[in-house]
Amino acid sequence: SSDGPSELGAMRSRWAGLPVTDQRPSASGRGLAQGLLAVAALASFGPAFCPGPAPSPSAVARVAFRVSRGQRPAVRLSAEADGSSPKERGPPSDEGSEEAPVFEDIFEEYKYLDEGDAGGSGVQDDPEAALYRPKKPSVRSATKRVKYDDDSPYDELASMDPELQRDDGSEEWEDDDEVEVSDEEVEEFLAEFGDRDYVKPIPEGTTPIDKFEGDARESLDIFKELRSNPSRRLLYERGLPDQQALVTVKDRLQGLAIFAEAGNWKRARYLMQGIWIKRKLRLPLGRILWNLMIKAHARAGRPKAAESWVVDMLTRVYQPDLFSYNTMLQAFAQEGNYFKAEKWIRRMKARGVAPDIWSYTALANSYAAVGNLAGVERTLKAMKESGCEVSNAYAYNAALKLCAKDGDVKKAEEWVDRLTDAGLLPDKVTYLFLIRAYAQDKDPAGAAEWLERMDEAGVLPQRQHFHAVMTAYTRSNDLEGAEAWLRVMGDKGLFPDAYSYNILLSATMHDGDVFTAEALVERMNAEGISPDVVTYSTMIGIYAEARDFEGALQWLYKAEDNGVEPDIQCYNQAIKACTRCGMVAKAEDLSRRLLRHGLLPDVYTYNTLLGGFAKDGSAQAAEFWVDHMRRSARWRHLEFTSSQMAIAYGEVLSAYVREGNLEAAEAWHAQMLGEGIEPEARCYSELARGHLEQGNTEAARNWLERMESWANLQPPEKLLEEVAETGTGRQSKVATAA
Repeated sequence: SSDGPSELGAMRSRWAGLPVTDQRPSASGRGLAQGLLAVAALASFGPAFCPGPAPSPSAVARVAFRVSRGQRPAVRLSAEADGSSPKERGPPSDEGSEEAPVFEDIFEEYKYLDEGDAGGSGVQDDPEAALYRPKKPSVRSATKRVKYDDDSPYDELASMDPELQRDDGSEEWEDDDEVEVSDEEVEEFLAEFGDRDYVKPIPEGTTPIDKFEGDARESLDIFKELRSNPSRRLLYERGLPDQQALVTVKDRLQGLAIFAEAGNWKRARYLMQGIWIKRKLRLPLGRILWNLMIKAHARAGRPKAAESWVVDMLTRVYQPDLFSYNTMLQAFAQEGNYFKAEKWIRRMKARGVAPDIWSYTALANSYAAVGNLAGVERTLKAMKESGCEVSNAYAYNAALKLCAKDGDVKKAEEWVDRLTDAGLLPDKVTYLFLIRAYAQDKDPAGAAEWLERMDEAGVLPQRQHFHAVMTAYTRSNDLEGAEAWLRVMGDKGLFPDAYSYNILLSATMHDGDVFTAEALVERMNAEGISPDVVTYSTMIGIYAEARDFEGALQWLYKAEDNGVEPDIQCYNQAIKACTRCGMVAKAEDLSRRLLRHGLLPDVYTYNTLLGGFAKDGSAQAAEFWVDHMRRSARWRHLEFTSSQMAIAYGEVLSAYVREGNLEAAEAWHAQMLGEGIEPEARCYSELARGHLEQGNTEAARNWLERMESWANLQPPEKLLEEVAETGTGRQSKVATAA
């Protein structure tokens, strides 16, 4: 049968300890079925085709077994009722003929003889053939008994037919002559065998298909797997023709390039060491391997490691080339380390490697990362004097980036004029920075004008350009204008995304328009756009501006319910909402909650929380979180600058003043001076006001004088008037009493 699972395959799988699968019968299994059908047809048509009494089931099975293998039947399809052997039978007689058996039942009884196993093609293709194949594969006489292996499937057959009984003796078995195989059978077998995947020849110029899951260029874990699991069976399976994965040197280099581009320097170094073992490949591939490792560290944000590889190249036969230097310079540009960038450009020139446009662009970006516009101008001047080919506006875009950040529209237009005077055309990034400069300057009309000029110049606007124009309108609190440009973006074939709606939501944050914001979120969901983490943080901020801490917490928990992990911005806005509503204890709970979720508080988190403690007068809690901030600043000193620490210390001082503990407040002021942190003007004002409220006019006057003499700050006029009035009134009272 060609339908349904193979019962013989399932039986063999259970004997061999293999999983049972549902597979169609193999070619040899179909041969058995054809043999049985032929025998059934001969026996059913009577004496004309099969003279003599009906054959026994065992005889039918033996004939079918031989026919399925292309062998000559050794028995006749006749049997005596008394079970005599074929040699003892006389001529055929019509007497005593029995009714032909039901051959469907015979097939069900003996079909396991030669059906295909799971995934194989019959007995000849099964690797576990010893479990069900005779030790000597020869055609034996039906009168001889055959000795089989232990636990053979033929034990069940032998129990049905006495002629196939097992002999446990040690006598030698006599074999009949082997059946000659015809040329047609050989050609048929070779044709069937040649169609298998692991036998087909591999086309020239290609490699075998990797049978493992995933892409071998990205994983390449074959050898690591064999080392971690030294199983003989696994080694054997990997060595089969259809399981081999040929990994060449070219494949390793491609994998190394992929890991380098992704910044996975550990995997890149692992592959590089495997290639470096071959001494013959060191000289021709040395520079390529080192350049890829420099790129891996640069992509991973490790400029010092990239520099170490360049320094190592200087001591070898293969010296750094232009690609080596430019890749390292890009790493320094991302970090904003223009000192190192300038140093290596000088070393390039000293070693005879002329910097190109990418070298100067990296140096200009390093200056732009720290906001040094003068350094960008010097770099562009040096690039022009060097005489290198300038084919793009990337270096000029570094200056435009700073202009866009500061909102200096006039300076940005001047840089565009200098770019065109140099014979270059503005690209998409140039127009983007120009539009952002107008958006920062809150000039939506100018931003829209440059977008139209961009379209007229033949530069196709992208979604980022429309977002910049929409941002210009939202910063001017013009939600209708932003929505109009959203429709224009849709007419251009650029459909809005979550970022587009986040810009619209930011327009409602200034007024705390909760209803308009929720309507925009419902509109997002109706259009099939899922809110992201920025959407939730913006919604929490809108509720914070509306002084609704319950709504802010509701959106914070809604983000978690929808599978969006809240970031530090979400918690900052929620803490802001709680402190504005006077819920300082709830704000502190949120601060501890974000720590439990693996987030780190930033400067905004600490200052917002400490501001709430200062208003509430919770000096001890404020002192605890300042100590927590100081511990974080030990290894995040770039984030917590001295000015930020001054704000935090001032909040603790204000908390003690609100509490009425002026002695502790003055102690914190002295600690700030001892740590080299300059107190703010409000610290002096708070101390002066605290002494004034307690009736100590002289101490208040002293702190105002210290404010002017120590910190060179001007005391508030209103506070000076209050101190003067309080002092005058007190003097008059003393005179009256006298």
